[in-house]
Amino acid sequence: MRFVAISDTHGKHRTIRLPKGDVLLHAGDISYGRKKEEVADFLGWFAKQDFAYRIFIAGNHDFFLEKASPDEIKTLVPEGVIYLNDSGFQVGNI
Repeated sequence: MRFVAISDTHGKHRTIRLPKGDVLLHAGDISYGRKKEEVADFLGWFAKQDFAYRIFIAGNHDFFLEKASPDEIKTLVPEGVIYLNDSGFQVGNI
């Protein structure tokens, strides 16, 4: 199983060329701050990446996700994207 880990894209996710893998993990700082539109744009892009699993964690610059209600976040996160917030997820035996 091949993991591809990225972080600190700060709205520049569309410029990244990703290697092939099974799990795409974004370890935080998807945006520059407080805008819902930044987060929605990232999540739309992230959901379309060709990986069996797409997992992301909010970083210290992802203020929108820190302030948004769980219901609001739930409506933003597309099917097939796993958002870890004080939680975990198991892929195979990992």
